[in-house]
Amino acid sequence: MSAAVDNCDWLKAGAIMMVAIGHTGYFFIEDAAWWSVFGRMAAPAFFFLMGYARSRRIPLKWVWLGIILTLLDCWNNDWDWMPLNILFSLALIRLVRPTALRLLQRYSWVSFVLMISALLLVLPLADEVVDYGAEGWLWALFGLCQRMYVDAETASDFERAGQDSRSHAWIMSPNWRWMRLLICPVAAIVYVWQEQLVFFFSDSQLVAVTAGVSLLSMALWLFVRGPSPVQPPEPLARALRFLGRHTLEIYVIQLAGSELIIGVFPDLAA
Repeated sequence: MSAAVDNCDWLKAGAIMMVAIGHTGYFFIEDAAWWSVFGRMAAPAFFFLMGYARSRRIPLKWVWLGIILTLLDCWNNDWDWMPLNILFSLALIRLVRPTALRLLQRYSWVSFVLMISALLLVLPLADEVVDYGAEGWLWALFGLCQRMYVDAETASDFERAGQDSRSHAWIMSPNWRWMRLLICPVAAIVYVWQEQLVFFFSDSQLVAVTAGVSLLSMALWLFVRGPSPVQPPEPLARALRFLGRHTLEIYVIQLAGSELIIGVFPDLAA
């Protein structure tokens, strides 16, 4: 029997398709504003999932692939400084997530407000250092709060069922519900604002980006890792599982391939 399609497969498959649309427009389409509109829907999902995941392992390939992709970007921009590839940002999130969680558990709203304030303060600097910078880290904080809220709800279900939930006491805090309610619109508003500063979308395009990010935010607000309640026919399920479980490889091949094509054949560049 084939493995079930996970909710994560749907989210990652949709995000990697938006990545391909955004990169195709950026590299090869002269008037690519609408391509960029759709491309804006990708990054929040990946940052959210990085905050949501419990894993602490930072794969070494993230580092060397990030270096290669950053060098390719610099090569195609006359060796000017370019922000480090998003893989470095994802690695940084995985590195600091345990510390952020401990601070939130110990100091609750104080640490939560300080984290958001600090990320807002470093927005201009972070964007110069790494792709998406602090706007992406806000989505990761949303993912962390969402995961803790889901875990707290699960622990409450155990308690209501009369089972021992003492091992889950550290997550049973009502603050997670309100933290996720606050960080969700903050992450969405900051993201749209920052992307508008970069792409200068027209009024209609800005409305589309805002609507798309709002819908994505609602989907993430409802996200729970596990088998999808909607299981598509097997051919589509196979494609979703492949896209959802090989997003890193697809991202690297698509981005590196585009950089190499326009580096070798500059006439093809937008």
